[in-house]
Amino acid sequence: MSEVVGRGTVLAGRYRVLSPVDSDLAGASAWHATDQILDRAVRVRVLESGAVAPALDAARRAALVTDPRLVRVLDVGSHDGYGYVVSEQLVGPSLAELAGRAPLTADQARAVVGEAATALEVARRRGVHHLALRPSVVHVSPDGRVLVGGLALDAALLGDAGGDARSTTRADAVGLVRLLYAALTGYWPGDPGSRLPTGGDTLPLAPVVNGSPVPPADLVPSIPNDLDTLCVVTLGPHDDGPHSPGDLVRELEPWGEIRTSGLGEDAALATTTVDGQFPPTGAAAPEPDVTLVEGAAVAAVVQRQSVRNAFQAPQTQPPGANRPGTPPPAVPSKGNALGAGAAPPTGAPVAAPVVAPPPATPPRPESIPPAASAPTVSRRPVAQATTATGFDEVMGVGTPEVPIVARRFDPTALVLIIVVVAVVIGVIIAIRTLSSGFDPGSPAADEPLPSQSAAASAPAAAAPSQAPQAPAAGGPPVIASATTIDPSDADGEHQEDAAKAFDGDPATFWYTQTYKRADFAGFKPAVGYAITLTTKTTVNSVTLRSNSTGGHVEIRATDAAHPTDGPVLASGSFGPESTFPLVPPADTQSLVLWVTELPTTADGSFRLELTEVSLS
Repeated sequence: MSEVVGRGTVLAGRYRVLSPVDSDLAGASAWHATDQILDRAVRVRVLESGAVAPALDAARRAALVTDPRLVRVLDVGSHDGYGYVVSEQLVGPSLAELAGRAPLTADQARAVVGEAATALEVARRRGVHHLALRPSVVHVSPDGRVLVGGLALDAALLGDAGGDARSTTRADAVGLVRLLYAALTGYWPGDPGSRLPTGGDTLPLAPVVNGSPVPPADLVPSIPNDLDTLCVVTLGPHDDGPHSPGDLVRELEPWGEIRTSGLGEDAALATTTVDGQFPPTGAAAPEPDVTLVEGAAVAAVVQRQSVRNAFQAPQTQPPGANRPGTPPPAVPSKGNALGAGAAPPTGAPVAAPVVAPPPATPPRPESIPPAASAPTVSRRPVAQATTATGFDEVMGVGTPEVPIVARRFDPTALVLIIVVVAVVIGVIIAIRTLSSGFDPGSPAADEPLPSQSAAASAPAAAAPSQAPQAPAAGGPPVIASATTIDPSDADGEHQEDAAKAFDGDPATFWYTQTYKRADFAGFKPAVGYAITLTTKTTVNSVTLRSNSTGGHVEIRATDAAHPTDGPVLASGSFGPESTFPLVPPADTQSLVLWVTELPTTADGSFRLELTEVSLS
């Protein structure tokens, strides 16, 4: 414990230290404290030794990540040579305490670790990683929320600077699976040589066989096969299992609400005994005949926030929906059309308040575009024009006055009438000319003169029903290359197979990742397939051949850098062979297939398998 910081110490003239809190991290102490300015309880961590400066920098980066499942960093500073980090209070028992009483049920372990994985996926997408996951940093609050503390800070204090993006992401994924193992069994499958503690020294090390933790189902037989396999594969000797927290979310979902009452308590639902079949792993190895009791489900249920909304792209959310961790939008002031606090004019009808949907707001006077030929309007004095009655004329309230308008001749209507009459006459002449060629009694049935044939063919070529498709500007369309687009990942989706969708071999195909829902499980709004042609060409139609059916695709004349620019030229669903005429034909060198809803494959999975793309 620090000799400089203790009970009664005031940090930065603001945070009064009250009492110590258990801390399992060497070189740091934790305290209950009070923010004397905002009069609220906070938690202060005093960094006494280790890589203090990098840890403070890591805390500042963690403060930029906002998610309701991550403990918020409120302040970072130094006091008499010691660094300190102020965060919100950690309430509720830790996973180490819960699993130390008895293993959690499979559904509760799935929910707790799934929520933690969701939080770390949000942090990963902002370039921040935890790298020091252990049961003591995951807490379950009394209202059913999962809180993850120590983001980036703990690892930096221990001197772990991480590595490349792939290795750090994989490290957090493996750490989350270790938490799942601990929640299911009550044993910590950590590396004995690691500098990380086991979670408040409340969990013994898991038995090890051939260098890997024993399967969790060998300790608690009621563990489902999918969770048992997930732990064995990820914690085994090979680089298998999820490689990011988002991958683990897909493995675990869906899960239900977290039951805060009775979580981890001894309810005698299932028992098992660890026999002497596993060799000891040191002082922390389990003794023979240790009885484990799985936690019980109790009726008290707390609604949780949906995990899928955490990754939902802004364009797919309903209007007014808040993303997790963001402040709610400001509530607009309520008032009538005359402005806040303004009373309606005398005698005007008062409309009842409308809740949903809101009425369309009439255009304001300054937004009304001027006519092509502006009429001359007699002007009223400014004082008269700004009365309530004059304003009601524009906004559509009350009985408008009729302005005095001096009209002048506008030739636009006459020109339009002449054009329409000319078009109608031309169509009638063309129809008569065409029909005369099929009349047996007309001269056209016999051998017509060359001049007559030419005269008959000219209107026929001009008839709209016989107009040919626009000729290609640069020859037939030829695909030069293709690029996949993933709004959540710059690497795209299976870019290595992108060329298989236009190689002329229907046995090969480009395919997306497999999701559990047609809306990409809420991780992204869409995926794209951008086509680049050898030269700028007129494209009249696009034919897609697929092993998938259903879903929805939009075709736009744009490129991979701007996949949603420009109008939708064609749209529809996938099938064995679907042809989409482009309206209008596109004179372009690039097209984007923007898949907004995934089709299904023969096995019922939500995945697009695109075998061939052909253009005409």
